[in-house]
Amino acid sequence: MQTLEIALLSILLLFPIVDLVLEKYKFREKSAEYIKTAVMLWLVAGFLAYCFFTGALSIAPPQFLPSAHWKGYLAIFIFATFVAYIKFVVSSIKRDDKVRLQIRKTFEEGGESLAGMLPESRKEVLLFTLLVSVSAGVCEELVFRWYLYSFIEQQASWIAAVFISSFVFGLWHLYLGWKYVIRTAFVGAVLCIVYLYFESILVAMIAHILMDVYSGTIAYVARNGQNIEQTSA
Repeated sequence: MQTLEIALLSILLLFPIVDLVLEKYKFREKSAEYIKTAVMLWLVAGFLAYCFFTGALSIAPPQFLPSAHWKGYLAIFIFATFVAYIKFVVSSIKRDDKVRLQIRKTFEEGGESLAGMLPESRKEVLLFTLLVSVSAGVCEELVFRWYLYSFIEQQASWIAAVFISSFVFGLWHLYLGWKYVIRTAFVGAVLCIVYLYFESILVAMIAHILMDVYSGTIAYVARNGQNIEQTSA
């Protein structure tokens, strides 16, 4: 194992600690926090790309497109269905104050860190989508579903690779609390299965982006609904 790869693995393991420290020095504006989050993700992904192109990594390049055409069509169908589901949920939130209140409570139960990260204005929704969602979808899939999974699979087995890479992925969200670490680790395992089944890092990236867009969108709609105070009274 080369020095650069050891440095990369160290960064992946120490990142949650750095994130916890930076959580204490958050920007007041969410826009600045979104930019900070995106920059940190791209710095890690950039170092990963540097290590790969300099030959410091012992893993194969990621496969971007599915090997079978039918898997690509299936992925498109699933994504289209999910987008339709997002629209349905948004419509339900706007129509029903009870649904809106329930979703707001769900996000509030996630803690101040989660609530503070989710968008509240149209500008924040746009930045959350373009900066946080896209950056997380691209960078974290390259880091966890491609590199870390492949590295661990070479050392152990694919089952161990799914479990460990997903757990480390969960730890990257430690600033949200241990409950969210477990939830995120589960999501990571699902994304890992998506990556393995479709044999495409691009499919995993799009799935990840859509998940984050879903969270940001419904959080915004739930927080900006009408008559919410009357419902909760």
